[in-house]
Amino acid sequence: MKKLLSFVLVLSLIAISCTLFASCGKKETIGIIQFGSHGSLNNCYTGIMKGLAENGIDVNDYNVEYLNSNFDASVSQTQAQNLVNRGAKVIIAIATPSAIAAANAAAESNIPVVYCAITDGSVMSNYENVTGSSDVPNFAKQLEVVTAYMGKTDLKIGVLYSTEESSSPFQVTKLKEAATAYSGMTIVDRSVSDITAIDTAVSSLIDDGVDCFVNLLDNTIVGKLESNILPLTNGANIPVFGSEIEQVKVGCAASASIDYIDVGYEAGKAAAKILGGTPASEIPEATISAPTNYYNSKVCRDLGLTVPATPTATDVSTSDN
Repeated sequence: MKKLLSFVLVLSLIAISCTLFASCGKKETIGIIQFGSHGSLNNCYTGIMKGLAENGIDVNDYNVEYLNSNFDASVSQTQAQNLVNRGAKVIIAIATPSAIAAANAAAESNIPVVYCAITDGSVMSNYENVTGSSDVPNFAKQLEVVTAYMGKTDLKIGVLYSTEESSSPFQVTKLKEAATAYSGMTIVDRSVSDITAIDTAVSSLIDDGVDCFVNLLDNTIVGKLESNILPLTNGANIPVFGSEIEQVKVGCAASASIDYIDVGYEAGKAAAKILGGTPASEIPEATISAPTNYYNSKVCRDLGLTVPATPTATDVSTSDN
């Protein structure tokens, strides 16, 4: 009997030790949801990882679960709910649709959400336990660039936006307000419900006689810039002015650009504070709005645009042809 009791005791101790070991060895999860892949959102991710590392977080101590929604808000919703179900320590969401999905999924939990690259911060005002970084374009500076490269102010400017992105109508309104500073300037906008409608919307604006296009910070539109938009606009010899540097690198003429590594860094910094014990409610939103000017000399040459002496800008063209 004593031998049996000893054997049972040993088995119990082994089981307890295994449980404790497994518990100690389990890493907490940092969830990152990126709405889709294009230059600025990829830079946000780079900035987030930098912000975490430079603010005391060794990501090797965590299970970093990176998820890409491929520009589908319903996918973001599923990804966010899965992270909540698995008890993520914090969810970092890049772009408005993913941020809203994460905030909704985490609303009934204690899981904090850090948003990144939200243009209209008011969309997060009804949520608790959230903070993050906002990208606010300076449309006055953007139109200064557009008029300088186009060589006139009485422009008919085409704008595309997605109805799936809640901040895009806000941006259209702000762009139209900025355009009132220029006599004869008009903004003609077209909305798309999904990526399949982009080609038709671009062609419609071209047929409407726009002089150029101006991109918003609209991820659905920017995600199809290279594959769908630029082939059509280049074919019609119509310039597209980007909303950030990566768009200029891939074929837009010029831009007054926010640095999205900075936007991501501020989100990573906020997440690091949360992981260190600071409540999200005590971390104010960081707003990145100061632009830097860039242009693509090859694109300007191909489209017959003269690069102006002002505003001063950096050439990001990788071709000398």
